[in-house]
Amino acid sequence: MSVLGKRYAAEISSQMEASLTEYYRQECLRSLYKTQEHSCHHSHSRDLWEYPPRPTKRATVAAPTRHKGVSFALAPEIIGNADPAVDRSPIDVTPISQLELLLLLSQRTFPAAAAQKA
Repeated sequence: MSVLGKRYAAEISSQMEASLTEYYRQECLRSLYKTQEHSCHHSHSRDLWEYPPRPTKRATVAAPTRHKGVSFALAPEIIGNADPAVDRSPIDVTPISQLELLLLLSQRTFPAAAAQKA
């Protein structure tokens, strides 16, 4: 892969990561506002920083699809325990050299069944 191809792939990867991050940020905000509207449904005064309520959609002929998004519990819950034995140190993400890649490929071992088919 050329240098230009690597640069393009890195740029596309960073754009995709940014769009996914923005998608999940908006999902979290949508769920947060939905929770706030649900909990403060009886109050008639709305805070200025909240989004206005979303308009309701017209009924469609097809069955409505359930939106799978992020939701917040009204009370915080502890769901599970963190295992202290798990190594959480960051991994090295530097790309490996071509020489190192060739060395790793040369050290591969294949099962006997796969070697007989070839």
